[in-house]
Amino acid sequence: MDKVNFKKWAFHFMIWIIIINIITVYLLTTSASLFNTNHNTGEVVLRLGLVATLLLVLSLLFIILSLVKKEKRNYQFWIAAIGILLFGGFPLLMSVFGY
Repeated sequence: MDKVNFKKWAFHFMIWIIIINIITVYLLTTSASLFNTNHNTGEVVLRLGLVATLLLVLSLLFIILSLVKKEKRNYQFWIAAIGILLFGGFPLLMSVFGY
């Protein structure tokens, strides 16, 4: 495990989380229609959300491992850390305060 670059993997997971959120926003904005059509958009959005949550947890784990291994902090580390705060911490705070 000495050769694993944890901050790099956390950064890659964060990029995939951003891509999944863009796809989710696109699906939700294009599926809104006035007619009651039978689409499985809700199921797709739910599954994408589960994948994004799993990637967020893995990204958090890898950032913690990067801190434990005392890897050098560069843009990959900081983007992953800020992404964890934006995609994990902010929604958690909003759910706690009921907004």
